[in-house]
Amino acid sequence: MAGRRTTRLRPPVPRAEPAESGRSKAVRVVTAVAANVTLFTALLYYFGFLYTQVFFEYFRLHYTVLGQTADEILARGVDGLLLPVAGTAGAGLVVLGAVRYLRHRLTDAAWAALLRGCAPVAAAGGLALVGVTVSIALDPRPYRAYAGLPGLGFAAGVVLLVFAWHRWSPGFAVAEWVVTYLLVTFGLFWSVGDYSGAVGTRRAFETAAGIPARPAVTLYSAESLNLGIAAETRCAAPEAAYKYRYTGLKLLLQSGGQYVFVPADWRPATGVTAVLPRTDKLRLEFGPPTGRAVEPC
Repeated sequence: MAGRRTTRLRPPVPRAEPAESGRSKAVRVVTAVAANVTLFTALLYYFGFLYTQVFFEYFRLHYTVLGQTADEILARGVDGLLLPVAGTAGAGLVVLGAVRYLRHRLTDAAWAALLRGCAPVAAAGGLALVGVTVSIALDPRPYRAYAGLPGLGFAAGVVLLVFAWHRWSPGFAVAEWVVTYLLVTFGLFWSVGDYSGAVGTRRAFETAAGIPARPAVTLYSAESLNLGIAAETRCAAPEAAYKYRYTGLKLLLQSGGQYVFVPADWRPATGVTAVLPRTDKLRLEFGPPTGRAVEPC
């Protein structure tokens, strides 16, 4: 047996897991981006919808009359969503920068002491913010001038309460994080919704103030329109294709195959808005804002 060679068994070498292929990574990235784009588009449409409602309500016009397209509503949503998103992101960067700076400058003991001291202050501030914003939700009329702040205060109050609770009870369950996320999201939606409505009202006010500077419109029609907001003149020429002329108008907008006209002296308290279908029986002429002398037809 002296010449027999002994063979040692080597432990099996663990096989490396196959690396994720480039195709799988691309699919995962594209899926994540598509999901975010879909969510962002839905938010733009929702807040643009709120903007559209209040804008046309200012001119005593129901938004459904015009058949607004999705592109028009999405474009208005940008106006109502861009500033809140930028402000929230900027505030988040400031807070994260301050936390990183303090964490770098303070020792572990000093950092722990700072967090312990901030917990009761955060709890008191969170309770106050949530209590005030809940009362505002029950009767929002006195706070119309502070559009966006109630919802933002509610979201901030929830974050402060969660911070204080997490300091006193470190074992935060998944369900508690889900509830926190839902409450903060609700507050942000409330804030941006109020802000979008306020932006729509402000844009309507600016549009109404700029009506005198818009080009004057002379409207020609093949048939009588019985348009009470403009002066009507009947053309005597028998060969005229458009026998009726209306002056003293301004074109507010054209949307959904319809014209929206207002008188040149439109006022929020007494102004009337007219909607006419865009057809071959109508012809528009635009002139200087102050109007021009129209020759007899």
